[in-house]
Amino acid sequence: MTKKIVLKGSVFIIILTIIISILNSIFVLKVSHRGKIFQGVYEDRDTYDVVLMGSSHMNSSINPNVLWNDYGITSFNYGTGGQPIDVTYYLLKEVLKKHKNPIVVVDLYYLGLTEEFGQEGYIRYVLDNMKFSMNKIEAVVNSTPKDQWLSYLLPIIKYHDRWKELDKQDFNYDTSTTYYQKGFGAGREVYGKDSLSDVKETRTTQLPPKTQEYLYKIIDLSKKEGFKLIFVNAPHDYTSTASMDTWHKEPAQMFNTVAEIAKENNIPFINYNNIFDEIGFDFKTDMYNEGHMNIWGSNKVSTHFGKFLKENYDLEDHRNDEKYANWKEDYARYLQVEAAAK
Repeated sequence: MTKKIVLKGSVFIIILTIIISILNSIFVLKVSHRGKIFQGVYEDRDTYDVVLMGSSHMNSSINPNVLWNDYGITSFNYGTGGQPIDVTYYLLKEVLKKHKNPIVVVDLYYLGLTEEFGQEGYIRYVLDNMKFSMNKIEAVVNSTPKDQWLSYLLPIIKYHDRWKELDKQDFNYDTSTTYYQKGFGAGREVYGKDSLSDVKETRTTQLPPKTQEYLYKIIDLSKKEGFKLIFVNAPHDYTSTASMDTWHKEPAQMFNTVAEIAKENNIPFINYNNIFDEIGFDFKTDMYNEGHMNIWGSNKVSTHFGKFLKENYDLEDHRNDEKYANWKEDYARYLQVEAAAK
């Protein structure tokens, strides 16, 4: 009798879990970030030489299509708007379930966040679209306020009112339509202003406690899992965060501290704010706004970064490998879309 009760209870829990999982996938918002997470983490298409992690600064920074066309390197850009570094850490752990020992590149702009948690909407770009696992539970517990845990674990609690606006894509969300972008996205507007950043600053400063903790967690993860790690800081105006109460007041000093930490741990750190002349970067014309590059600025950074990878890492050129024929097709599609946008 007891065995039957346990069996029935187990079957009920399994069925309930499946139903909730289906409802969650239907009701969550179908923003582009959902497609990116599913494409790059869960869909069984490719494994990548390089994975690109971080916030919107990474999203508009390194273009996997440039790395492919110029150097035959496969990569995917997992940058999402407002992605705090603790969320980056848990997303990286999810990525590593599929991609074994890639080169991991992390943009460190969000080290500047001084609040314990990032903004809910930004965090949901990632956590709402992660499949249920122990890693997701840890991410929710450590990256979100306690009173929101249940709605992150069961997104239908957050989005149940969407039943009035559900449409076809909610039931059959197609993530393949933008796969050729490999997670990347940059605008075409021109900022037209110079950067006011003090790149000659030599002093250092303490990092915010939580972001420092997760910076070291990423470093420790690289040592444990054996993957190579690279830190970058994408071009942006350091003064853009001066009026924000939730941000470090001395970003130039903060990145000097990052340089010291990277050196101590034998991790390359490319601070693109310090090498404009070297890569021919013009802040006025190569930025979309004060914090993000446009497509022309991204092309310069991506070309430089691809050269750095080829000169410092043993990466194969896959361009003539038939196993990567889909990359050729995706690149051709990318060129078509780029041409139409001009």
